[in-house]
Amino acid sequence: MSSIPIPPHGKLYDLNIQYESNCLMETTSKANMAVRLGYEVVAINQNVSSVAKETKAKRMKLMLPEPPPLLHLDAESKSYLKINKKNFQQYSRITIELCELGDLHKVRDVLSTGLYDIIAVLPRTDRLFHSACTELHIDIICIDGSEKLPYLPKHATVQAAISRGINFEVCYAPMIRDTTMRRLTINNVQRLVESSKGKNLILSSGALHQMEMRGPYDVANLSTLFGIKENLHIHCVSNNCRSAIVHSFTRKTAKCAVYVQQLNETIATI
Repeated sequence: MSSIPIPPHGKLYDLNIQYESNCLMETTSKANMAVRLGYEVVAINQNVSSVAKETKAKRMKLMLPEPPPLLHLDAESKSYLKINKKNFQQYSRITIELCELGDLHKVRDVLSTGLYDIIAVLPRTDRLFHSACTELHIDIICIDGSEKLPYLPKHATVQAAISRGINFEVCYAPMIRDTTMRRLTINNVQRLVESSKGKNLILSSGALHQMEMRGPYDVANLSTLFGIKENLHIHCVSNNCRSAIVHSFTRKTAKCAVYVQQLNETIATI
C-alpha cells in the first residue's frame, strides 16, 4: 500500500489506466493524456488472468506481479498542473479474473501482501459474482463489455455489495473500439443498473492507447446510455471513485474508526 493520502473531495478520476509492463513509455503517455484531459487521480492497473488460462507450471507458482512503478510525468503535464494549481496522485491497482474457485487464492494472496492500493476482480460466473459481492474483501467489481454478462446481477446480491462499500466498474474504451462491444457493454450495464439504481458505479477508461481516452465530463455523460439519473452522472468519475479509494484504506484499518494521515504541501509525485 502506498503512502499517498486519500484525495480531497472534488477530484476527477480514471481508476483504470492499463499498465504495459513491456512498454512503460506507453503507460506514461496515457498518464500524461489523463492529466491534460483534466484528471487528477489515476490508478495504474495490472491485470491477472484466471488460473484456468495458465499453464500447470505457472499454476504451481501462483506468482503475483509486482505493482507498477511510479510514473514520471513530462514537462507539459507538470506545467499544466502548476498553472491550474492541481496535484496529481497515482495509485496501484490489481484486477484478478475469476473463472474458477482456484482464483480466489490469488485474491487472498494480494490481500496478505498488501502491495496494491486497490483490489478489483472480474467475475465470470454467477457463483463467483455472488462471492465477490458478499464475501471477498475487495474494492471494485468489474463488468466486462466484451461478452454477454454470464450471470444475472440479482438485486439482493448487488445491494449486498453496495452495503459493503464495493463499487462496480465499467470501462468505456471497448465501446469506442468496437460496435459489438458497445452494444454488449450498454446491455450489461443496464442489467446492473436495474439492481443498483445507478449507485456505486465507476466509469474508467481501460484504454490500450491514449487515443481511446476521453475527458471526464464526456465520460460522465455516457451514463445516460445506461439509464442513470442525471444528478448521478458526475459521481461516476468523482465521488464513487473516491469512495473506492477510501474503501481500500479501510481494509487495512479494520472499521477505520480513526485514520490519521500526514498532510504535506506537495501531495503529488510528478
